[in-house]
Amino acid sequence: MLLAVSVALVLLPTLFTWTAADAARAREPLHRQVRFGAWVEGMTLDPGRLDALGRRLRTDVAVASYYWGYGDVFPAGPELAHSRGGTRDVLLSWDMGETRFEEWARGDHDAYLDQIADAALSYPYDVHVRPWPEMNGDWQSFQPTRDGGKAHGGTPAEFVSAWRHVVDHLRAAGVDNVKWVFNPTVDTYAQTTPVADIWPGADYVDVLGLDGFNWGNDASWGRWQPFTSVFKKQYQRLTRLHPTAPVWICEVGSKEPRRHDGAPRDRGRSKARWITAMMKARAFPRVDTVVWFNEAKERDWRLESSPASLRAMRRALR
Repeated sequence: MLLAVSVALVLLPTLFTWTAADAARAREPLHRQVRFGAWVEGMTLDPGRLDALGRRLRTDVAVASYYWGYGDVFPAGPELAHSRGGTRDVLLSWDMGETRFEEWARGDHDAYLDQIADAALSYPYDVHVRPWPEMNGDWQSFQPTRDGGKAHGGTPAEFVSAWRHVVDHLRAAGVDNVKWVFNPTVDTYAQTTPVADIWPGADYVDVLGLDGFNWGNDASWGRWQPFTSVFKKQYQRLTRLHPTAPVWICEVGSKEPRRHDGAPRDRGRSKARWITAMMKARAFPRVDTVVWFNEAKERDWRLESSPASLRAMRRALR
């Protein structure tokens, strides 16, 4: 007991310093601590679309986010175009195709990884990559599950082995400019996979990523949710896994309260107020990047979905 008390007394100043610093940052609203990034439909091969959004917002877009699939070799020309000479980060979502985790772990796709390695060794800047994005979601064919039954998945242990093999293989080839983003969705309901079960370890992750959306009212399951309600629970679970890695919100959006693609109206709601509240949120001290999903898809997620929404983000970034 005496030893435990002595150890506690020794550690107390360090613990207090960390807690005080973290609490001080937590008091800062999100807009004072984050960079803004975006995905804009069609921007992959036309960076001008992202630049146009920046002009509408009257801000610098610091992160370019877009999507590659199995067989695509990167980083290459599109990344050079989006990086603006290394002044903008590039965030790539990497769909691993109709494969299974065990295939990656045993080296079946090493020849493809060698192509990625060669490209990365020739690329002059860092590039952030999120393999198997939103892997915990039950709608994904590559969700790790206890029985490993998903068509392009496997078990959580097999997922961890696959992730580590991909990272180890590129590092063994001398690649040090690919930064690995572990990127689940915010969902934590029973059918999703707990992030702790598929965590590959701090040595294999550079950035913690989260995707989450305010889907608004829906005939069957959805409801309007504030930004903090959408992200807080999974943010807390994720940050327990790595004590220091920054957190990027890799995809975020909100619907407009009006009807869209069959979703009912959300009476009394406002997307502009939702954006303002998001950027004033104080519960996420480790979030340093917010990437907006700027596309009309399942909902009209675009910041230009209304003049008020665009103005709200412009004011927040000013």
